[in-house]
Amino acid sequence: MRIKKAVEFEPKKELVDYIGSRELALLAQKRGLDSKAKLSQFIEPEAYSPLVVADFPQIMEIVDFILEHIQKGSQILIYGDYDVDGISSTSILVGALSRLSDQISYHIPDRFKEGYGLNQEVLASYQEEIDLVISCDCGISNYDEVKFAKEAGMDFVVTDHHDLPEQLPPADYVISPRLLPEDHQGYWLPGAGMAYFLIKAVFSKAGKKGEEREFLDLLLLAIIADVVPLKGENRYLFKTGLKELQNTKRIGLKALYNELDINPLEINEKTLGFQIGPLLNSAGRIDSAEKGLKLLLAEDKSQAAGLAAELNQINQHRKEISQKIYLELEKEMEPEQRKAVVSYDSDWHQGVIGIAAGRITENYQVPAVLMTSNQQSELITGSARSIEGININNLIAECSDLLEKHGGHAAAAGFSLKKDRLEKFKLRLQRLIDQELDEIDSELEIEADLNLELAELTEEFYQGLRLFAPFGEANPEPLFYLEGDILSSREISAGRHKRLVLGSENNKITALWWWAGEIENNYRQQCACRLTENIYQGNRSLQLEIKALAPLKEISRKVKSKPDIKKQLKVIDWRQKDISELEAGAADTVYFAEGLKEYNLYPLINRNYYREAENLVLLTIPPSLAHLKEILLLTAAKKLFLINNEQQTLNINTFINILLSLIKYSLQQENGIFKLEEAALALGAEEITVKRALEFLRAEAMLSYEYISYQELLITKGGTKDQGRSNLSSSSLKKLLKESSAFRRFIKNKDIDKIEGLLNNALSRNE
Repeated sequence: MRIKKAVEFEPKKELVDYIGSRELALLAQKRGLDSKAKLSQFIEPEAYSPLVVADFPQIMEIVDFILEHIQKGSQILIYGDYDVDGISSTSILVGALSRLSDQISYHIPDRFKEGYGLNQEVLASYQEEIDLVISCDCGISNYDEVKFAKEAGMDFVVTDHHDLPEQLPPADYVISPRLLPEDHQGYWLPGAGMAYFLIKAVFSKAGKKGEEREFLDLLLLAIIADVVPLKGENRYLFKTGLKELQNTKRIGLKALYNELDINPLEINEKTLGFQIGPLLNSAGRIDSAEKGLKLLLAEDKSQAAGLAAELNQINQHRKEISQKIYLELEKEMEPEQRKAVVSYDSDWHQGVIGIAAGRITENYQVPAVLMTSNQQSELITGSARSIEGININNLIAECSDLLEKHGGHAAAAGFSLKKDRLEKFKLRLQRLIDQELDEIDSELEIEADLNLELAELTEEFYQGLRLFAPFGEANPEPLFYLEGDILSSREISAGRHKRLVLGSENNKITALWWWAGEIENNYRQQCACRLTENIYQGNRSLQLEIKALAPLKEISRKVKSKPDIKKQLKVIDWRQKDISELEAGAADTVYFAEGLKEYNLYPLINRNYYREAENLVLLTIPPSLAHLKEILLLTAAKKLFLINNEQQTLNINTFINILLSLIKYSLQQENGIFKLEEAALALGAEEITVKRALEFLRAEAMLSYEYISYQELLITKGGTKDQGRSNLSSSSLKKLLKESSAFRRFIKNKDIDKIEGLLNNALSRNE
């Protein structure tokens, strides 16, 4: 992958003056925030001018139309969709209109029997009893179905947010954010957003102005779960409306928080995107989405608690099904897999093959296309996920002569085909994707947003960067271009991911490189990366996440010199001294300590929080030589002091028990979000050791988890026992603990000369 430096120009002075940083002003201007007014509205909700309801074409006519039906006592059907946006939209319209009429009903389609959108047979079943149909999160592409409903005598209002077709459906009214100009602040609203603003207009006309805010919690669910662009009105609604979700009065959501052990005040985009959203979506994937809607509409605490528990069970089942598919596929995968996965199994559940395909793509960085038998027809249903640089929708379209239906976008697509065409389709698609994979590394180019020097990576800069959050669709985390030497590198996940120390003698920073490639150590490196922050026990440290890394061969700048530490490190034998003899705050001295024990010495450092000092004292011994080398580089220490250390590498039972206590804390205090790096630090262990322990616990049915990022998991209780995987994980865990124990014994017991020789030799190697 080629790395392209950011285009540089001088940002507007008014932007620099407002935000206090040339680099952040440049970022703002590149993202279209090219005036103080635009930037202040983006950063400060108080400066933002909210959307005016009247901007939606014909909205007041639609309001009058709906109110006329209500006044006549008409039977009104809300026709929704089976995902979170769909049930949130339906809940908003049903809940709000029920305050004005007792003639409101709803229909949520069955994913497998009815499919997405309006269904003519369903509409036909309502034609004798329904006077007005209001669709939400669907309908814009259902010309024939709307035409049928109109001919059957039903009035029709379509509310939707999907792309407009060439010909709008022949409804009485169609309202959509996509009817606004593309640069309008409300253009990217989800379906629930359109429902919300329609209700806002209805309530304003019906004497209930302001009551629409009681439905803002439902809108927030959709904004995050439907992955709409976090800009314009969506960004404003999220930033101002999150407290409505945290302090919701909705009985169903309260029951859901209780069922999932969620602290409402800690709810954020991760909680919504990885806990609440998937749970509500799971019902539509493998059961009935109506259960999710009933929960959101529930008015009885007992009923809500029962529904929340049932939905949680459905979601756990969804996880187990998708995990089973994933593990079946993983058995056939190679560590350095470079071929696409194109597989069929008649027993797979069609509601979760997309999730399993996504996990394969995420974990192996190859496209995945999974197929299974359709539960309601003789066709085969498929779901595909892809990586950057390979448009899976286009490749599937090249097989259209073999397909019944297909559609999607560059990163994800769906399709169906007849069984007698399966083998021909698999062979052709496999060939097409693998051809693209062969070319992708040489063709892909990644362009940075800003060019930075290592010295510019400060806490002040990071806090300024956070003004642009929340990041998400259409507001991605900025990508930075940096140059530096790779001073050390160690694996943190069985050959897949690496942790690096990047920099020079004077400026260093740790970096995580997911799906790491080979490093050409003889050259200075250029990287495209994101900036993150570790916070542990109140201490903060910056860290990079590397997107791409490449040698700077074109400027022929070989790295000839390395920090002086490699030749100057002296190891001092204080192993007869006790910790109680050490002096807190000693001049130019830092104390390394990991694990749960507290020490009355300062300044304390660890793998994530460090500072430079002449003297480094090991209160605890790192779990490996690579870890110790990393700490020596980050501190630039010239002297390493070894003291009498009672630390012992934990046996497997003690290790598991401490890990379980950390998991319990994450469930009670962090809404189940478990951070691997923090756990490894608390255990004084390798990251891979923590992963193996988690795999063991899952195989023993003591917990379930899903990765929400490379370093974070969402942990839930319970699971399914897998004795085979339990044995494998246990064996691997014991081996890793044994290796750490051997290294610590070496540091505690060997002659100082041998230890000094080992460390100086390690520091002289750039690996």
